[in-house]
Amino acid sequence: MRFLEYLFFKYYNWQVKVGNGDMPVFMAVLFITLCSFFYFLDLVMSLHYFFFVSSTTTLSKWYFIAFVLVFLIIEFFLFIYKGRSKKIIEKHKEEWTGKKHLWAILFPIIAFVWFNVNWIIKMLMNQGRL
Repeated sequence: MRFLEYLFFKYYNWQVKVGNGDMPVFMAVLFITLCSFFYFLDLVMSLHYFFFVSSTTTLSKWYFIAFVLVFLIIEFFLFIYKGRSKKIIEKHKEEWTGKKHLWAILFPIIAFVWFNVNWIIKMLMNQGRL
């Protein structure tokens, strides 16, 4: 939970700094959801490619849509409901303001790299190189 609060704080500040002061809370929540969806997709791809290679099962798009909707609802109650975003921002303003951006930057990069490694490995598997 603390890590999600940290990410929310950092992405909120990022949205304010780039000029999206109209709705930085919503955009921070949306960005965390997008990154979390990539992690979910990476996990599903890794499990499907490496453990269920001969399986003919396919996942419906509704599973992925349901994951995004459920995660958005959870984040709404964690960050937006009853003004919790203001409490998080005020609570951690002194602690997280400054140069502690490493995990906020690595969180989406790791998901993106893992996604690309998965499809490259699958491509090599289909070509018979692996």
